[in-house]
Amino acid sequence: MGLIYAEQVEEMSVEEMQKTHESEIKILNEIDKLATQCQIQKTPTDALEAKLLEYVEHVKKHFANEERLMLKYNFPKYEMHKTAHDIFLSDLEHSSREWKKYGDFKKILNFIRKTPEWIVLHVNSVDAPTADYLAQRMKEE
Repeated sequence: MGLIYAEQVEEMSVEEMQKTHESEIKILNEIDKLATQCQIQKTPTDALEAKLLEYVEHVKKHFANEERLMLKYNFPKYEMHKTAHDIFLSDLEHSSREWKKYGDFKKILNFIRKTPEWIVLHVNSVDAPTADYLAQRMKEE
């Protein structure tokens, strides 16, 4: 069972945004699986740490690409959308630092396990309209 499923989020009208969301969902579910194994079976955390780093880098690239597209096509609500990204990324990086500093799974897992709620809300109410706007502008080119 996963934390989140692609069916929970709106389909994007921009294919690269859709693929990014799908891969991010996959990474989150892999993190949850690894974390559960580490907690229950007391397995080493190396794979979990690597997957968490992959997730942070994925999120940074994901947000940077969306922001690039919004700027390129003069998305009118760019600042609001970017601020949502900045806050999420700041929280993710803070949770990662705290986890590394104290070695306490709860520091990062609490954040990771709350992330699906944010993703569903953000994708459905912010990314979907952004993708629709971008898709329309791309057609006009």
